[in-house]
Amino acid sequence: MNEDSLIIKNNLEHIKWEQLSKLFLEVGWNNHKVDRIIKAFENSQIVAIGYIENKVMGCGRVLTDHEFYATIYDVAIHPEFQGKGIGKAIVSNLLEHLDDISFVHLTATTGNEEFYRNLGLKKHKTAMGRYLNLSLEEEYLD
Repeated sequence: MNEDSLIIKNNLEHIKWEQLSKLFLEVGWNNHKVDRIIKAFENSQIVAIGYIENKVMGCGRVLTDHEFYATIYDVAIHPEFQGKGIGKAIVSNLLEHLDDISFVHLTATTGNEEFYRNLGLKKHKTAMGRYLNLSLEEEYLD
């Protein structure tokens, strides 16, 4: 497989959900069950699915009010293809759809903050949150 053959689709037509679910497992997101992944992506206003040779290699999705706010979720890139521009292409694709949105939010996975900084995102001084999962709360919240 060659990352130069990346195709990003902004729809869920013909998606193989088992491939997306496997991608989540490959990046260590073991608590995302396929039925919940399907629901999350189908309820998103914008999706970007990266394919190489018809295989899902990366993804991201957005929830937005289409006026003021948007949040990017679930940016995941197959580990064998990380660092090869696929994540940048997917996030850039999502941000292009949000050009007129005044505030775009994203919670970076631990250790990936610099990747998002390089794409123009900055640390938020007053963001607040809550997690139902105690281990996520300990990882991400003060």
